[in-house]
Amino acid sequence: MVFPLTLLLPVLVLSLWLFWRLSPPRPDATPVRRFNAIAIILTLMIAALAAWYVRSTMMASSDHASWPLIAAFYLLGVIPMSLAVAGLVRKKLYGAKEAAKSLELTRDLTNTRF
Repeated sequence: MVFPLTLLLPVLVLSLWLFWRLSPPRPDATPVRRFNAIAIILTLMIAALAAWYVRSTMMASSDHASWPLIAAFYLLGVIPMSLAVAGLVRKKLYGAKEAAKSLELTRDLTNTRF
C-alpha cells in the first residue's frame, strides 16, 4: 500500500502544479481565474462524490473499516484526471486563437559550433 502511495502523491502534486502553470496568459486574467476556481470546486465535488461512492459500496462488506484508505487511492486518481480534463477545456476556451509566431533568430549563428 505504501508503494502505490509514493507513486500517486507526486502525480497529484504534479497535476496541481501543471494545472496552474499551464494557465494561458490573457490580457484580462479574470475569466481564466474564474474558470480555474470553478474547475477546482468541481474537482473537489467530484472527489467528494468518489469518496461517498466508495464509502457507500464498502459499508456492506466485511472490510468496511478500510474505506478511507481505498477512497484515498480513488481520489489520487480522480483528482489528476479531472484536472486534466479541465485543463483541456480551458485550453480550448481560452487558448491562443492564432498560430504561434515562428522563431526569429536575431544573431548570426554561422560561427557557432553545434
